[in-house]
Amino acid sequence: MPRAPLKRLPAGAAPRRPSTRWFAPVALALLSAVVYLNALHNPFVYDDRDTVTANPSIVEPSNIRFLLVYSPFRPVVNISYAIDRLAWGPGPTGFHVTSTALHALVVVLLYFLQVGLLRDAGLSRGVRAAAFTGAAVFAVHPIQTEAVGYISGRSEVLCGVWFLCCVLAARRAIQTGSRGYAAGAIISGALALASKEIALVLPVVILAWDGLLGPGGMDARRRRLRRYYLPACAVLLVAGAVRLVAFGGVSAAPQLAPAMLNLLTQSLVVWRYAGLILWPHGQAIMHGVHRVTSFADLSALTALAGLLFVCLAAFRVRRSAPVTALGILWFFAVLAPSSSIIALREGMAEHRVYLAGAGLFLIAAEGLARWLGTHAALPRAFVATMAGLVLLLGALTVRRNEVWSSPVRLWTEATVRAAGMWEPHYALADSLREAGDCHAAVSAYRTVVGMFPTHRDAHTNLGICLAQSGDLENAERSFRRALEIDPGFVRGYTNLGALALVAGDAVRARDFYLQALAHDSGNVLARLQLASLYEHTFKDHHAAASMCGEARRLAPATPGVDECMERKQRLAAGAPGR
Repeated sequence: MPRAPLKRLPAGAAPRRPSTRWFAPVALALLSAVVYLNALHNPFVYDDRDTVTANPSIVEPSNIRFLLVYSPFRPVVNISYAIDRLAWGPGPTGFHVTSTALHALVVVLLYFLQVGLLRDAGLSRGVRAAAFTGAAVFAVHPIQTEAVGYISGRSEVLCGVWFLCCVLAARRAIQTGSRGYAAGAIISGALALASKEIALVLPVVILAWDGLLGPGGMDARRRRLRRYYLPACAVLLVAGAVRLVAFGGVSAAPQLAPAMLNLLTQSLVVWRYAGLILWPHGQAIMHGVHRVTSFADLSALTALAGLLFVCLAAFRVRRSAPVTALGILWFFAVLAPSSSIIALREGMAEHRVYLAGAGLFLIAAEGLARWLGTHAALPRAFVATMAGLVLLLGALTVRRNEVWSSPVRLWTEATVRAAGMWEPHYALADSLREAGDCHAAVSAYRTVVGMFPTHRDAHTNLGICLAQSGDLENAERSFRRALEIDPGFVRGYTNLGALALVAGDAVRARDFYLQALAHDSGNVLARLQLASLYEHTFKDHHAAASMCGEARRLAPATPGVDECMERKQRLAAGAPGR
């Protein structure tokens, strides 16, 4: 077959180079994934029990209503868990794959946003290199490990995807007048809000971009303010008020003095967040926080004054460095829902800085772009330095993932970082018990009850470990202490019943199980244990059959119920038991 003739280039024309437009985003996506490869097999930890492993709504995703109302303020996250479980099964690996992929998407979106913002600021040279560097450091920074490598941190990453999509779409809608982009911004904003409440600040961030970098004069911006931003802010304020009431009941509105004290507390925390981004040393799943109790707290007042100074600096540089001013506002605005007047159970959590930290990388990107713009070509020293920084931070992230691979190691670290809190000690004790090291768990549980003497579950689990270690006397003391704290605690009675069985006292065991039923007539465990006692010890076959039947009626899928029913049928037929 004859060959087609070769096309000749016009005289003096250079051969066309293959497009490199997609090299940067593809490289960033791969980089984002590579640093989390060793996290893919990490176990579920901490809140993952509530959000994933014990979440009944994701087991049957066809029940859409249950799926949506189980987590009414974050349904998008819950749906993502259901999809993961359906696609990958109940193990953690598939969930980690999805979180890593979402993180890679956030990084790519951040890259495109940085390119757009730097060009909005009038910069042309060094823009892609600066944006690539900022996004790459964001991708591999170890501060992100709690949001990306912790399944329950999914809300931050998923919100990040839709948050950035909304900002990008809103920017294009304002620049082009496109209704399609406007619709995309609205949809993305709604999905971001349905992923996490921090999306409430989206109008603030977009308004800041419009004021600093948006097209048109003051009249055009005022029209957009009246038509779009004020209505959007009003809607989101209502949504925020609803969430606030749901968070703490009707009385959730904070009182002035405690709210201001928490604001001072968070002024210190914000500086710690910034410090962890600049120097990622001392990370932990839980951090101790200095709670401000007086308006005369000098350290808190100094921290607040420092934050106000930074805000003033952002205002001063808004014309000469608009992306930097936007980055500062972005950082504070995204942190505000979790770091302002509402006192959360954990005063500081690294996952909260995932999306907020993007603001600091905007600042870095503008600084790099302005510096690179003074050079005719990309300096080799810069390339080598940035490559070294990315490799170093990536290595720290890989190392951090290894910490998350062991719940015992993770919580041991937290007991040091949050020394005054009982929560990490309790989580460490549970992790040790689940790992089969009850001897070490006993010491950790005793630390918890020393710090929190009325912690019912700590006494209960301490008793379980003492019983497994053969110390039945102290185990009984722990179980009875749990019942002193909560006399209606049914598990306390069933634990004492099991302990009596181990000691060979069937009468006491029966009495404890009957007490459990007196407090909870639907307790299946107590009924199955009583059925066994009545059949084998007390030879009361009628009572045994009755307990089996009730257990079957209450929970037909419970392990052991079918066997119990077989015995009932044999007893009813007069057949001898095996």
